[in-house]
Amino acid sequence: MAKQDAPEPSVLRLSRYHCFLGELMGMRSNRRVTSRELAEELGLSEETVRHDLKYVDIEGRPGAGYEMRALYDALQEYLEISPGHPIAIVANADMARGLQITFPAEHYGLKVVAYFSDRPEDVGQSVGDLQIAQLSEAAAKTEAEDVSVAVVAVAPDQLDNVLDHLAAAGLRGALLLTPALRPYQPEGLEVMYFRIPCALKSLASAHRGTPKGSSCCASE
Repeated sequence: MAKQDAPEPSVLRLSRYHCFLGELMGMRSNRRVTSRELAEELGLSEETVRHDLKYVDIEGRPGAGYEMRALYDALQEYLEISPGHPIAIVANADMARGLQITFPAEHYGLKVVAYFSDRPEDVGQSVGDLQIAQLSEAAAKTEAEDVSVAVVAVAPDQLDNVLDHLAAAGLRGALLLTPALRPYQPEGLEVMYFRIPCALKSLASAHRGTPKGSSCCASE
């Protein structure tokens, strides 16, 4: 069937389905998966999952669901994600090495192909089999490796400068691990972020009896 353009919320959820299936297959699971299981694992309704999957060129079997690899591949094709999709990381040397452990990109179908730092003392240090490059080299290196997105974990006072460099380098997206209330978004660069302090405060408040689902950032 002809590819349909899913709305952004559906695209984000389709990416979550793809990640979840990748993790299941990483555990050497070859069984089928149902829309109900996807819904339960990701905290969604079955109707939402079925609505999202209608954009993908695949059909499940009533009561039996989808063959896992076939659904994974169909999602990958729809999302236009290549195996080992190249990404860059902008962080200081210690953070970059820590991310290697906490976020082994290859496990999720991604591949870190470049590291950059805003600190001169980090340049030339090794992270795995790669060396950290100057942020000013981002344009040449990301173009050569066909990188379109980056993970950013830098000091808050350097964040705007880093995002400007990434936008100038032609990247299309940045995932921020740096806490930011309303992060700067240069033209052409989509910025996604986690409000880590707010999430922690929300969890702490919930533990003390605050209604479930409340957030310190909800009114912002």
